[in-house]
Amino acid sequence: MLYMYVYHIITRFTCFNFRDAISSNRQYNMAKIMVETLDGIKMEYLHAGGITLPLSFTPFLPEGEKYVKHVQGLKYLHIRDDDLYLATYPKCGTHWTWEIMTMLQKGDKEYSNKQKESVFVDFRPNSKLDQVPSPRILNSHYADRLIPREIIEKKIKIVNVMRNPKDTFVSLYYHMKALLKEDIVRDFKTFLPYAMGTYGVCMYQPFYEYIKGWEAFTKEHPDQILNLFYEDMKEDPIREIRKINEFLGTNRDDELIEQIAEACSFKNLKKADADVKVQEEGFVDLSFMYRKDL
Repeated sequence: MLYMYVYHIITRFTCFNFRDAISSNRQYNMAKIMVETLDGIKMEYLHAGGITLPLSFTPFLPEGEKYVKHVQGLKYLHIRDDDLYLATYPKCGTHWTWEIMTMLQKGDKEYSNKQKESVFVDFRPNSKLDQVPSPRILNSHYADRLIPREIIEKKIKIVNVMRNPKDTFVSLYYHMKALLKEDIVRDFKTFLPYAMGTYGVCMYQPFYEYIKGWEAFTKEHPDQILNLFYEDMKEDPIREIRKINEFLGTNRDDELIEQIAEACSFKNLKKADADVKVQEEGFVDLSFMYRKDL
């Protein structure tokens, strides 16, 4: 099907060329963008610093409709020497890997009662992140160009998890369908062009741009990043946890690694989220994300 689109930039925000709004890596302008397809589907977004999010996410964003302030401030987030950083595109194993890294860092297989959202830099103000006690495993879906600059300066270790785009988009569809009450998620056929950036905007940033960005980062900082694949973690979690253990220098023995693999199985993580995790004020209940087995 051939799609054509009409774009409107609402003037109550800083207005600028649409191409700049979508692709500029140098500006931190902000716009409210409305996209309308010829099928009559209308979508509204906030765009800041190369990141595009549904307007309906506004209540959950730091600074709300002044979200650009948060994006600008990320570069200046204070990073501690014992911080770790987990980078993933949405629906590529963030929760799973964060729990694994947390257990390796602590040296036991017990679940933390904290949610990964407590250190989710995308939606948490810097002031809140500063209050989280060490050690922290910061996690984000943002592109490499938006990481805090002290992560580079202090050579903080980064774990990046990638996933087959087909499975990523299917999982993202069900995730967004649970969050949004909009026509764009009425069925997967309608949602897929949005996920791929065909409409000119997509969640966060285009998948392939995200992957290419971290690929370039890896070439420039090869000793600072470990790249993993979701499919490899699913195929042999013990093997992949050993890789993380070696990269982080946590030096955990094989017995604990096997226990962590079991604790972080789909069934056990789902149970832990219901029984152990404390739902903090202002966080979205994401129990729906356990749609099916890993």
